[in-house]
Formats: sequence, structure tokens, C-alpha cells
Amino acid sequence: MVKVKLPPPQRNVNPQTIILLANTKLRRIFDPTRFNATAIGFRSYGPVSRFDHQRCDPAELGSAWECVMRSESFRTPRHSSNEPSEDPERRIIYAGFSLSCCIVEYFGDGEIINVENIKLAIIYLNKELKLLDLRGKAAMAAGTVTAISAITQREITQAWGRYFYEHLELYDRVDGMIFSGAHNGEDAIALYERAENTISSSKVKIIDLKNETLKSTIFKIADEHGFDVEM
Repeated sequence: MVKVKLPPPQRNVNPQTIILLANTKLRRIFDPTRFNATAIGFRSYGPVSRFDHQRCDPAELGSAWECVMRSESFRTPRHSSNEPSEDPERRIIYAGFSLSCCIVEYFGDGEIINVENIKLAIIYLNKELKLLDLRGKAAMAAGTVTAISAITQREITQAWGRYFYEHLELYDRVDGMIFSGAHNGEDAIALYERAENTISSSKVKIIDLKNETLKSTIFKIADEHGFDVEM
């Protein structure tokens, strides 16, 4: 696999952005019994997931960039201060356009869809959102490579999540990123807390994932991706 380097970019960048229009539907699945998750709750605990932009230990570090410098490459172990912690000023949420994207991203590592306690949130945007495009050639235009959406080295992807967020002179004040999901390539979204007002004021519908109306769709998604289902 192509090597994904840490930021900063080693070439000139020409970031590509897309606009999600008002009334766009986003979907997200969550487990309210874990980490106090809610339908539209932005997580301040991190970094944990792919593009989390939380600083390692904001009380200890003067600059978020030190998180990267203390992990010079994905081959070196993470410094203790790079462990996840609460960073109230930096919050993030992940979503997708389709139920299949959400399910595959959420259950992909274990390949078993267990619907117990899991909720589906459908968010109807009431305002536009501006996203940095990391799909295909657009990833290279942003200064990295497409593989950033697939690699497992979180130190690298999180470093880019922080870099995109912090360098307004290069990437403007984007609300988040759109990227290709690591498991099936469908469009996935990560939103910084800049989008929180838009998301919190949008209409939201919540459905139990074990709802009978979703059963056939879930089994179809499972069949298409080779997953098992526990209803």
C-alpha cells in the first residue's frame, strides 16, 4: 500500500470543497448505552477515530502540533500524552448518506451486525455545510493521498484531521471532511464542532435499528458485505 506521510504537505495544495445543501439527509448510528452517545452529540473525548482533531492533552501541550511531533511516524509507539482525553474545545461527529455506509463503518471490524441498543438517526440539514473533499484525486489536491481514508495508522490520519482544522490559510474554515469509507468506499463524513450549531438546529428522526421496517434492508446490507446479523 502507498505510504501516507504525516503533515505538513510536501507539495502545493489546491483543496477541493463541496457544499452539502440544506435539506440534505445525513444518517448516523449510535449506541446510547456507550460513552453517553446521542443522535447529534459531538464527541470531545479523543483522539480515537480516523480524523479526530482533539489535542493529545490540551492541559499539558501548548500546541496541538506537538501531538504529531511526539509520534514521528506510525512505526513509533504513541507518547503517553497522546492518549485520548477530554478536549471540550474540539468535538467531532461522524455520519454518512446511506444506511449501508453507517452500518459497514460501525460494524465493519467485527463483521457482525448486532442491533441491540443501536439507534439510527436521520438528520435533515437546515443549513449548508462546507466540506473538504478527500475522495480520489481531491485527497492529493489537499496535500495527502486517497489511502488516508483506509489506513489503520490513526496517528497519521488524526494528525491530518488536526492539520486541516488548524490551517485556515490553506483549507479555509471547513465544517469537516467527506471521504471514502475504509470498508466499502461509500461516502462518509466527519464534522468538526464548527458544524454543531447547524446539526443541533436540524430536524432529527430517531429509529431503533431493530425496528421491523429496517429488517429487510439490514439483511440485504449484510448479504452484500458478507456480514452476519444478530437481531
